Amino acid sequence: MKISIDFGHPYFDEQAIFALTPADLDGFYADEDEVDRLDLFFVLEASLHRFQSEDRLKAAARCAFLMAYYLFVPLTPPASCELAEYYIDRALEWDATPEYSQWKERIDKGN
Repeated sequence: MKISIDFGHPYFDEQAIFALTPADLDGFYADEDEVDRLDLFFVLEASLHRFQSEDRLKAAARCAFLMAYYLFVPLTPPASCELAEYYIDRALEWDATPEYSQWKERIDKGN
């Protein structure tokens, strides 16, 4: 899926959030400049808060999973493991899927 940052609408809709894959995030990170790479994280964060406030917890869980992945694999900022653990735990709290559980195990091993 092609990811674009739109400051006029800095959220993903539910259909888009479920269509996004870790490979999409990797591709975006490889193709974009540093500012857009960071902006993507904040668009995911804003989307998560919106879904959570609207009680759309499966969509919020997907955002949290994608944020955990993005922090842990492409971004790897300081404390990436701790941050990724926080978001993967939220994902599992809201929607305990096998995919999220597998990533929890990977994240718990560290990077």
